Amino acid sequence: MKAASATNTASAGSNRSPKPASSAPRQAPSGTDEKRRKDLIVSAAQEGQAADTCPVTAADRIASFSPYAPWLQADPIPVWEEIRESAPIVRSEAHGGYWILTRHEDVAWAARSPEYFSNLEPLIPYHSIFEKGERQIPLELDGDDHRAWRLTLAEAFNPGAIAAISDGIRAVAVELVDRIAGGDRCEVIADLAETLPAEAFLLHFGIEREKLSEFIAFKNWFVRDALPNAQTDAEVVAASNPVRQFFADIVEERRAAGGSGPPGVLAHLMTGTYRGRPLTLPEITNAAMVTMMASLDTTTSALGLSWAWLAEHPEERGLITTKPEVVPRLAEELLRHEPVLTTARLVVKEVERHGVTFRPGDKVMLAWGMSGLDPRAHEDPDKLDLERIRGGQLAFGVGPHRCLGMHLARRVLAIALEEWHARIPDYRLDPAAPPKYRFSSVRGVDRLNLILA
Repeated sequence: MKAASATNTASAGSNRSPKPASSAPRQAPSGTDEKRRKDLIVSAAQEGQAADTCPVTAADRIASFSPYAPWLQADPIPVWEEIRESAPIVRSEAHGGYWILTRHEDVAWAARSPEYFSNLEPLIPYHSIFEKGERQIPLELDGDDHRAWRLTLAEAFNPGAIAAISDGIRAVAVELVDRIAGGDRCEVIADLAETLPAEAFLLHFGIEREKLSEFIAFKNWFVRDALPNAQTDAEVVAASNPVRQFFADIVEERRAAGGSGPPGVLAHLMTGTYRGRPLTLPEITNAAMVTMMASLDTTTSALGLSWAWLAEHPEERGLITTKPEVVPRLAEELLRHEPVLTTARLVVKEVERHGVTFRPGDKVMLAWGMSGLDPRAHEDPDKLDLERIRGGQLAFGVGPHRCLGMHLARRVLAIALEEWHARIPDYRLDPAAPPKYRFSSVRGVDRLNLILA
């Protein structure tokens, strides 16, 4: 049964700061359905999107909601707020149909209930990146298998492991920012937000830096070309093979040399055990590729969205240099305030919530990032508040599948904030080249041009 109130929308506005004039206004549009639609059309047109596909009514926007809808790419937040205030659970008929949990409390409930909600298909739409029967480690596993793999991996992702590579991450950040600081303009995504997470990944995995260009080329090709253009599971599997082979070649080189190579996640996988036995090569390359997929674009997105917001808020960014102790709190608030990740669950056991019955086989969308904007969980959520009590936001998930890489992501963001603002305290958006935003399962900024003061 569907949520009875799915088409009753609220029109309360938001005090979120607007995006630049060339992008969508951040506050939720008020008034009639037609005005909402016109606002979305203008937003999409300014981003070069297919604006004429925007549904006319709130009910139609809910029924066709998808992170890949062209009319949502510039700014999904006004529509999300409209949906969230209409009902705690709604249903979209896109991609074969799925339920959407719109509020923080319900997202957290589902994430903490793996007995009902499996991680077997963690995205909507879902394509397996491996051959049939091979699940992503540990992402697509549940229960005892998932716990055993988390135990195998945990030591390589704990705060101590990240502390051991922090100096290396900082050195890379300094190098990148020094290069940017020599000019009067930059494009943040290419110049910082893509490269720094990739370098941090290689440091964390103990992979030689000379493989950086090859690694980024594989990653970008897979994420931006191969995956979006794949139409079938077989095409996705074929696209994933070159990236997986990148890791397999490194493992084989190290084994041929009689060792496991430099310390890091890859050496940990090569020497570690799963339930008392060594890991196979397919298991090593599986876990390595899944970690890459889960970490790189999400961290790049967090950096891009953070810099886009800071470029328009000089008072807050000024605190980074005058009160550097605020950086961890600022990083946490930016992660809450600028939504990134949307994933999914597959229902495996019938359960009811808010009058909606979830049945086995149903798909459920969990918008982790958007949950940070729920006023029921976060007072005055549109305000970036450095006094907000840390904890409770779901940027890294919650429950048994909470993000393994959260310590690394937080460290990369904090170091980038510190080193950038120590060298480039003043900057603004380039009005001649406005930001290009995207939604998808990983919301972010594809282009972010800045003028450096």
